[in-house]
Amino acid sequence: MSGGVVAQRVLAAAQVALAVPVVYLGGLTAVAVAKSRRPPSPATPPEPATRFVVLVPAHDEATTIATMLASATSQDYPAHLFTVHVVADNCTDDTAAVVTASGATVHERHDTDNRGKGPALNWLVDRLVQADVPFDVAVFIDADTTVATDFLRVLDRRFQRGSVAVQGFYGVREAFESTPATLRYCALAARHHCRPLARTTIGGSCGLFGNGMAFSRHLVVSREWSAHLVEDLEFQLELLLEGVHVDYEPDARLEAEMPHTFAASVTQHQRWEVGRFDLIRRFVPSLLTRVLRPGGTGRVAALDAAADLCVPPLSLLGAATAASAGAGAVLAVVSPQRSRPLLVGLALLTTVCLHVLASLHLVGAPTRAYRSLLHAPRLAVWKVSILVRSMLGKNSDWIRTTRNAEGNTE
Repeated sequence: MSGGVVAQRVLAAAQVALAVPVVYLGGLTAVAVAKSRRPPSPATPPEPATRFVVLVPAHDEATTIATMLASATSQDYPAHLFTVHVVADNCTDDTAAVVTASGATVHERHDTDNRGKGPALNWLVDRLVQADVPFDVAVFIDADTTVATDFLRVLDRRFQRGSVAVQGFYGVREAFESTPATLRYCALAARHHCRPLARTTIGGSCGLFGNGMAFSRHLVVSREWSAHLVEDLEFQLELLLEGVHVDYEPDARLEAEMPHTFAASVTQHQRWEVGRFDLIRRFVPSLLTRVLRPGGTGRVAALDAAADLCVPPLSLLGAATAASAGAGAVLAVVSPQRSRPLLVGLALLTTVCLHVLASLHLVGAPTRAYRSLLHAPRLAVWKVSILVRSMLGKNSDWIRTTRNAEGNTE
């Protein structure tokens, strides 16, 4: 067998593997674009009726939490129907004092043996239940976030229509202050809007992103968050296997700070990748079993969740499809009769590019967001290094991401 034939077969196998996530994203893109073109059905908004508790986990957030609380406490929503509670978890700064000054309720927790966002939220929920704090829905918002003034009003309409779990649109605050933040804006346009919009349209569960999530009282009280590195995604998969879908509400908008340097976001990205690998191992077999089970229900949602788990970061997928097209071009030059790998590689790369561009269009991105894509190769190289560290299992413990106000520089 000649070297050219071997190279062609290896490339063909790689392109088949790439085609699975690329075709999935391409299909979601088409569904999201079609969905966005449908005019919303006119309806008279109901009178606000949902009682909310807004729950905020905070660990040493004195530099950022005041802005978040200002937006959370000034909601265009009846004041008697919502309260804001912050768990100051193992804080060593003035977080508790800042919360008290804002008018929100602070709950100080000191438990160095049981660290993390999940345990802190479980402790806070238990505390509110024991105190008989009345609520119908619990909303989870991170301390570095700014919330739209109509956030609770939009969620109220969604829960009055019967939802039990909702994820809002989670964007990037100060998205154009640095290249890393702008690239994150582009990635979240796809991850936090285009894909959830399509996934819920086809009957799937949109996913949970750890911020801007809302759940009925029953779900919050009857379940606990784990100390997993991506406890939000784990929670969503557990709900899905029990038949509970998360609805996506694009009009419930909030924006969170993203690191302005690549270095500051290393631990964050590494935590996501290590956690995702673990969830693939634990949940994909169960999801595929649900898909293959005769007479089973929720097959589309299970297959969608399994596919979503296995989609690599967009920067890596873009780099891989570009390499595929490049290898196809080399093969076509060496053996002009073997042009199919080039055509397949170009089709894969084009699909990924269209997914990104369509996602930016759907969120109304400005021109500078599109220009930032010129830095995508740099992001891909950096992401490869993160992926390698994650696969080696290095530094997989939860580490707080350094805030921009704490002195990061590019």
